[in-house]
Amino acid sequence: MGADVGDLLVLLGAAGCAVLAWKAAVRTGRSKGLLRLAAGVSLALSALFFYAWYAQYLRWDFNELGRYYDPVDQVVYTDSGFVWILPAGAMLAIGLLCAWRGWRR
Repeated sequence: MGADVGDLLVLLGAAGCAVLAWKAAVRTGRSKGLLRLAAGVSLALSALFFYAWYAQYLRWDFNELGRYYDPVDQVVYTDSGFVWILPAGAMLAIGLLCAWRGWRR
């Protein structure tokens, strides 16, 4: 049920992208263009992570042990795909904040 190393590396990369987007937004101060660009990039990454969350977690009907057996492909999926919601939510929040700051002036 725990996250494996690949999931943790993806989360670390997403957190790094979020920090860089936040620092870019803070550095710009009153520059609307860079805030709007940061908002667009963050929202695009959020959409990508929400799709990964759907494809890896919401698509399957897991049993009480957290497993799903696909009889066609003969593959067992585990419910570790839930971690994709964390970078998706973080990038969505950062994207909305950057968009709000970029378009309110």
